[in-house]
Amino acid sequence: MILDVGSKTLLEIKKIIDDSSTLLWNGPLGYFENQNFSQGSLEIAKYIAGKSEKIFSVVGGGDTVAVINSLNISNKFNFVSTAGGAFLEYLEGKDLPGIKALN
Repeated sequence: MILDVGSKTLLEIKKIIDDSSTLLWNGPLGYFENQNFSQGSLEIAKYIAGKSEKIFSVVGGGDTVAVINSLNISNKFNFVSTAGGAFLEYLEGKDLPGIKALN
């Protein structure tokens, strides 16, 4: 069972972030609700927040929002959505019933 990312994976993710100008993050990196397995998600959240001047960051999903809210850094992200699966479907171009009804 894999519950969190390891140090080598964190380094690889940080390299990808460093090479990016836009970032879409949907879903924590492990079982962050358990303090023993939250390091990966918390570290990446702080890393992205530290690059807020250089990267356009979009966060989706209630669990991901919970990660950044636990650090009180949601203001360091350009767009934050509590929608998870619906958020991804919207980005795919699918019609969402709620948005369709509003239009």
